[in-house]
Amino acid sequence: MTSAQRRSAVDAYGPALVLTIGVLLFAVAIWRNRFFLHDDAFISLKYARNLLEYGELTWNLGERVEGYTNFLYVLMTAGLLKLGVEPVTALRVINIVAVGLFVAALHFGARRLAPDCKLLHALAIALGLGNVSLAVWMFGGLEAPVSAALIGWAVAFLVAALAIGAHVTRYASLSGVFMALAVLTRPDAVIIVIFATVGLVLTAKGQFKRNAWSALLVAGIPLVVFLVHMGWRYSYYGDVVPNTFHAKVGLELSHRLGKVTEYFVKSSTLYLPVIFCAGLCTGAALIWGRLNRLAVVLLSVCLGFLAYVLWSGGDHMAAARVLLPIAGPAALLCVATLATLPAAKAGAATLVILAVLVGAAINARSFRMDWAAYNGSVVGRYIEEAWPAGSLVGLNTAGSTPFFAPSHRFIDMLGLNDRDIALREEVPVLARRQNMPGHGKGDGAYVISRAPDFLILGGSEGIDIADAEKWFLTGVELRGMAEFERCYTKEQQVLNVPPSTERARPGVETVALTYYRRTCP
Repeated sequence: MTSAQRRSAVDAYGPALVLTIGVLLFAVAIWRNRFFLHDDAFISLKYARNLLEYGELTWNLGERVEGYTNFLYVLMTAGLLKLGVEPVTALRVINIVAVGLFVAALHFGARRLAPDCKLLHALAIALGLGNVSLAVWMFGGLEAPVSAALIGWAVAFLVAALAIGAHVTRYASLSGVFMALAVLTRPDAVIIVIFATVGLVLTAKGQFKRNAWSALLVAGIPLVVFLVHMGWRYSYYGDVVPNTFHAKVGLELSHRLGKVTEYFVKSSTLYLPVIFCAGLCTGAALIWGRLNRLAVVLLSVCLGFLAYVLWSGGDHMAAARVLLPIAGPAALLCVATLATLPAAKAGAATLVILAVLVGAAINARSFRMDWAAYNGSVVGRYIEEAWPAGSLVGLNTAGSTPFFAPSHRFIDMLGLNDRDIALREEVPVLARRQNMPGHGKGDGAYVISRAPDFLILGGSEGIDIADAEKWFLTGVELRGMAEFERCYTKEQQVLNVPPSTERARPGVETVALTYYRRTCP
């Protein structure tokens, strides 16, 4: 077979083969992770339900604390609940639609980057679908797929504005609109806006007028929306940032960076290999091709967001959840760089990328409903039936247990939904799991001052306070307090797991609940 015949065969069958591999990887990841659900999804659901039923975006009714970071996602969820959709199903419907929009964004962007190369169009889709993270969080119940879809379209429209040379205002405006929606979905999308603008400035040589106009639209539209939302946030919650920001980044930088290297390695080699592939393609372009201005803009977005995640300490959640929003820019960066390579080298790079995607899919672990959500949902149903209505409960599992026990009030002892704990300064590190991002804070003195009727220490099913060092700070601090020893008595219950929950973790039929009841008046 001549070289011309080989190129013809690649052109004819290559795109279908690449696309098939991407779809198969996604299908396998869906099957392996179909029972996954994260406890924090129930935090969003609790806010959405309170908004729908009581007109309050609150966790505890009457307490205005912004313990979520997904404003638009909560609003969309409340809308589906209003239509009668079952809560967890509502989250998954939103994310399934988001996955479809994400794939469409990759195809749109790739066609603008490499108009005549169907192989790269297919590769862009495979680079999106081939990430285990996408399938995991389609089921997980949080906003990462929505954020990825909105950022994907924002960057795709930005690429169109720069690549085509026509309809600049239209495409840049659409990019700005999707940037704004992304910011409303997750505040950290502001980082994408900033570094997209930086990339436009860096590539302005010879295109200053067009880049300046694009930058104005791309940054200006989300800036206006961001300022309006921040004004509303301050008027409603009394703070300019979500309470979760204080809970997560209020600790020393050295503490936040403790496990971030491991987080990046696992994320980019197992759950979001598109990041690793983007690095490989950038290196290949520097050696054999070139970094054109489109690639520089995309690289700026990716590196800026990675630097932000590094600074914030990564994330404790499964499958690179916090990094999924840059899957679109990373995939399009691969296309932008490969489009500058000679055909033979681009083909070889494509084979390497597919090998990386397949290797990651094989080696990545699969996920089921996390233990906090699994045990917490059983515990929540129990305390809703067994404990006096209106009880004040201190716990660390802020999602499933409070969601399934709506007649009670809660103290989030990790501070995500409690301003006093989130704003605590000079936090000692006394417990093992304080190293998990977002789990570093607590305040035993504050919790005991509120005299909760019940305390569930440690995980969702509770622990004996003797094991407090294995879990979180509040438990360690409570153990040394005279009022706790005098006023709280340990009690235990064995709870049966309902069949609807048991299917998420077959074989686990009971949950042993350990809690402390207040006995002092």
